[in-house]
Order: sequence, then structure tokens, then C-alpha cells
Amino acid sequence: MPSSHLLQFIGGLTFFFFGLYTMHRALTGFAGERFRNIIARTTEGRFKSLATGMVVTFFLQSSSAVTVMTVGLASSGLITLEQAMAIGLGAGVGTTFVVLIMSVKTIVSWGLFLIVAGLLLKFLESRKKSQLAGDILFGFGFVFFGMTVMSEATRPLQTYPLIPQIFLFMEQYPFANFAIAALITALVHSSAVVLGILISLAYSGSITFPVAVPLVLGANIGTSFTAVLAAFKAKTEGKRTAWANLLLRLLAVLILAPFFDFAAGFFHQINVLVLDSLLGFSLTVHSEIALSHLVFNLFIVVLFLPLLPVGKRLIERLIPRRGEEEAFGPKYLDKNALATPALAFAQINREILRAGEIVQTMFRESVVLFERYDLDAIDRIESEDHKVDTLYKAVKFYLAKLSIANLNEEEADTSLHAMSAINELENIGDTIDHHILRLAQTKWNKGVDFSPEGWQEITALHGKTADMIGLTLAALGSASEELARRMERHFEDYVDEEDRYKMAHLLRLHQGLKESIHSSSIHLELVALFHRINLSLLTMVRQLLPEKRGENK
Repeated sequence: MPSSHLLQFIGGLTFFFFGLYTMHRALTGFAGERFRNIIARTTEGRFKSLATGMVVTFFLQSSSAVTVMTVGLASSGLITLEQAMAIGLGAGVGTTFVVLIMSVKTIVSWGLFLIVAGLLLKFLESRKKSQLAGDILFGFGFVFFGMTVMSEATRPLQTYPLIPQIFLFMEQYPFANFAIAALITALVHSSAVVLGILISLAYSGSITFPVAVPLVLGANIGTSFTAVLAAFKAKTEGKRTAWANLLLRLLAVLILAPFFDFAAGFFHQINVLVLDSLLGFSLTVHSEIALSHLVFNLFIVVLFLPLLPVGKRLIERLIPRRGEEEAFGPKYLDKNALATPALAFAQINREILRAGEIVQTMFRESVVLFERYDLDAIDRIESEDHKVDTLYKAVKFYLAKLSIANLNEEEADTSLHAMSAINELENIGDTIDHHILRLAQTKWNKGVDFSPEGWQEITALHGKTADMIGLTLAALGSASEELARRMERHFEDYVDEEDRYKMAHLLRLHQGLKESIHSSSIHLELVALFHRINLSLLTMVRQLLPEKRGENK
């Protein structure tokens, strides 16, 4: 390939990478955290988990990102290994959507139009969601434009006399092609990159379908290594999830490996059936590559979904749990205690206090991130939030079982109070994980600093809020009306001090203090989040007051 065409190909690949990165970042920003919660809370049963994996990956368009999410959730005990394996199978199918789009040449030709449309939407709309939608269009546009550039760069290859010999050589060594594709995909953490290059080569007529089949299979294996790398620091369930995803795909390839020629013919026949017979489209190499990617992932689902219980047991044997490690979960919710409501409520209260201590640790660590951005601290806080979510689900279901029993009025009120308390703790955990961490990241991304006075005010409010969490746990642990009333007085003092600090911050803004101006939005939102946490704490203890009992019935 002449140097000018090689440079053009590298430029097209750069556009393609940039488009994928922009699109994935915008999709994650648009609903990434929401989808993580969907995975954590709507994955009961294999088929529902499979559908969840498909839907979430369909929107995020990154099976690697979804699998990494799943590793974290499994490691924290929010989902089971079997559910995580089913999500991984669904993620493989969901990620085929963008590849199918890339195989439609008419849509790919819209690349420049989508770039312009995305830019206009991004800069003419002030709403954040509209700007993210603009980023998504902008990213898709660069993906398509990059593919067009790569296709044009490789078009002269058709006239090279050595090309037929090269294809013949590659057909003779399918396992080498498979290994190369798997390695490249593992390095770039995206099967879409390899498949996008293959489709671009197919557009220019520079690759044949038999050569592409092992490359497609290799890309599907390589994408699993991202989760394996992410699982190195995970607990046993997270490691099992990552390796299960890789081993299932490897096993599917091993089943097909002795029959690479048969697999290519099999995929071809399916492509003929779908495209030619059913849809009436002409059969092309680029459409066959995209459909083969889909067929392979559907093959894995059909083959392994019914066998997941067996696969789960095999993975558990291959990766035994370390002796010192126990899966996180409730300690005190004894099913036998359900027959005795008083005992059951005592057990529930112990779990609520346990969740409260985790939230207390999360909150204390969160303020450090505004002084130095510590990725390990972020991982710890996110992991602790998963634990709170686990206890929230466990207490909620335990209370639901208890409510079936015949509870008297006082017991019913206690049940509602317990539900309110664990719900508020879960809200505080989410506030820390989803919002305070985001503010810390925003602060470092923007490179802004608080003024010395502003930072002193934030640390003071943080310290008072931490004290309020401790007082709340003490009140709940002892069911003390006195501590609850003390909490109300502390909250009033907190609000007065917060108002003084807000006025001081506004005064600094009027004085034109540089640090205060640049950090103002972060400062005020952080103070508002502390206030929200204090309100949740107050809600929890107010149920201990006689005049407040029964208000949440």
C-alpha cells in the first residue's frame, strides 16, 4: 500500500476511534448510572437477565462496559453468578446493533451529515440531554466518516496482483487470523473497532468472507479480556463473572474450531436465508460480516443459556472462594424469626445499623476526594454503596415477608419506620456515590480550587453532617426519644450555620474572589447535597417521637 493510502487509512481509523469514544462517553453520560441500577435491580431469572444485558448494551453499545459493570455488581453481591453470566450472554447480542448499522452502506454515507447535525444540536441547545444527544450523533457521524475514509484508502488494493495470494494464504491459517483479531480487540477494548475495519475492507472489496469469519470470532473473544483485567481487584464472584464470560465464548469457538470451513458455510447459508430470501436484499461481504457477528452471539445464547446452572457450578470449582472471603450479604435476617415480630424487628434494626455504619464510612471518605482525586477511594466508596444496596434489598424483602403475618397497629408502625429508615440510608448512599463523587470529578476535570474560606466552610458542614450520622445511628440503636429531640435541635443549628456560610459565599462572589467564582456551582451544589443528607437523617429519627409516629401510614 503506498504511503499516501496508508496515511489515509490511519486517518480514517483515527476518526473511527474518536467517534466510538465520543459516542460511548455520551451514551454513558446520558444513562450509564441509570443502566447500572437497572442491571442491579431487574435481573431476576436467566431470561430476564439475558434481556437486561441485551437492552442495556443496545443503548450503551459496549459489551465491555456492561460486563465490567456486571463484574462490580457480582463482586458486591447485588447479583448472582448465574444472573451475571446471563447478562454477559445478552451483552454479546446487544453489541451487534452498531455493527449491523455499520454494514448498511447507505447509512454510513450519512457520516458528514450526522457530524454537522450533532454539532448544531450540541451548540444550539442549552439542555444537557440535548447536548448529549448531539454528542451521540456527532460520534456516530465520525464512526461512519472514518469507515468511509478507510474504505477509500483500501480500494486500490483490489488492483494489486498479490491480493489473491494473500487471501489464499490467510484462508490456510484461520487460527492465526483468529489470534490476531483477539489480540487487537483486547488491546483496544472494543470488538467494534476490529469489525468496523473488516466492514471497511469489505466495502472496498479488499477482503473475502471466508477470511473474515475467524477474525469475527477472534474479535468476540478479545472483547472479554477487558472484564478479566477489571476483575483482578474484584472479589471471587467478580472474578468468576469475568472468566465465565471469556470461557463461554472460548468454548463456543472450540466447538466451531474444527469446522471453520463449515462455520463459514453455515453463516453464509443463514445470511442468504435472512438477507436474500426473507428481506430481499442483495448479499454482500460487509452484510455477511455483520450478520455473522450476530449469529455467533445468538449461537452462544442458544447453546449455553439452558446450561447456565451447570456452568455456574463448573466456574465455582475452577475459581474457588478464598477461605477468608465471604460473599457480602445480610447477617441477622433469620427466617425463623419471622414468626416472632419482636425478634424480627430486632434483627432488622441490626441490619439497618450495619447499613448506617457503611454509609457513615462512605461519607467520611468522600470529602478527601476534593483535596486529592484518589481512584482507590472512589472504588471503595462505590463498592460500599453496592453493599448498602444489597442490605436495602434484603431488608425490604424481609419486611415484605413479615408484613404477611398478622401485625398489630404498633408492629405495623414499626415496620413502616424500618422501611423508611433503610430507604433513607439507601438514598444517602446513592447521594454520595452518584452525586458527591460526580462533583469531585467535575472539580478536578475543571481544575478549580475552593477559596480557603470556602473550603473551611465545606469541611465544617461535612464534619457536622458526619456528627449527625453518628447521632442518628445512636438514636436508632437505642430507640431514644431524647436523642431524636437532640437531633432536631442540631438540625436547626445546622440550618442556621448553613445560611451564614451561604451568605459569606455570596459576599465573596460580590467581591470578585477568583476561586469562589470558579468553584461556585460546585460549592453550592455540595452544600445542597449535605442539606439533603441531613434531611434524610432527620426523617429517620423523627419516627422515634410520639407526636410523629404513624405519620407515614
